[in-house]
Amino acid sequence: AHLHPLGLGDWPFSLVPGHRIVGGRNCLFGSRPYQVALLRNGHIYCGGSLIAPKWVLTAAHCSRRISTVRVHLGDYNLQVKEGTEQIRRIHNFFMHPGYNLRPHDNDFMLLELDKPALLNSYVNTINLATCCPSPGTRCSVSGWGTIKSPQRQFPAIMQCADLYSVSQARCQASYSGRITENMLCAGVEQGGIGTCQGDSGGPLVCNGKLQGVVSWGKSVCALPGQPGVYANVCKAAQWVRSTIRGSLTRSD
Repeated sequence: AHLHPLGLGDWPFSLVPGHRIVGGRNCLFGSRPYQVALLRNGHIYCGGSLIAPKWVLTAAHCSRRISTVRVHLGDYNLQVKEGTEQIRRIHNFFMHPGYNLRPHDNDFMLLELDKPALLNSYVNTINLATCCPSPGTRCSVSGWGTIKSPQRQFPAIMQCADLYSVSQARCQASYSGRITENMLCAGVEQGGIGTCQGDSGGPLVCNGKLQGVVSWGKSVCALPGQPGVYANVCKAAQWVRSTIRGSLTRSD
């Protein structure tokens, strides 16, 4: 099985950059105000999460041609103008220093927006998890990644799904030793639900906190016993905070 980052779209269990959610449902309008869509030429490229008015956390593997990307906040149906959208450009980006030292490890990137988001009920921030999750925690994922795999079918409306965190041991067993402490697995036992191409960089939210960033999985998404792999936010919270602080003290 190929490992892909889910950048263009994989589910929590893809190993391709790109994910989209398989087996999900239309999210309720306005229910994921922190969800960000990264669009290139009007097409979904990756997801992200608004963690401060001027800052988005996404996956490092989403960095390709990042300067051409438009950041959509408050979006729901990518083909309709709802009036809740705010569109920003990327002023600067910061890759996690531990990324790429080994494949898919520390798959985090911070995007600094050209101007802050205006927070309201459709656009809002989410707090980072500072504790790592216990196995079996119920979590939710969201995004516009492909809803079919291995075929591709990209939805206009944001998709949501519930998943469960998986122990590091089970995760290691599924991915034969490729899992580091900076990764987190989540899925459903029977398969059929997960992130996929186009979901990469998007949020895994557990107990109201951002717990994971959609990272990689098998090239066919949402297979039974093959959870999605997420960058483990509890291990990067300190890097995120110090990077944001450091950039506030630098004058542009």
